[in-house]
Amino acid sequence: MLDAEKLFLNILVMISATLYWFATSHLVPSIIGFVIVFLYFFDETFAFITLILSIIALFMMIVFFFIDYYYLQESDNFAQFGFSILYMGVLYFKSKSIFNGS
Repeated sequence: MLDAEKLFLNILVMISATLYWFATSHLVPSIIGFVIVFLYFFDETFAFITLILSIIALFMMIVFFFIDYYYLQESDNFAQFGFSILYMGVLYFKSKSIFNGS
């Protein structure tokens, strides 16, 4: 994968993590997204840690998704659920691209 594609995915992770935090006010998955991007800029050999952090962030977002939907009764908040799904998709593509040709 080209460096420009990796940089583009990292910028998408930063933007979607920020939008997710802004829409949902869940801080921990957003911080994990920023740590993923920071690990890429620090050293690219932390691919397995990035994959584990992506899985943890996805799991936490799914848990927050169901907590918000069922317990807080804010099911009409379209932006909150839209940005959650967008951030999940970006993390999926980021974790999928980690081991695609180096």
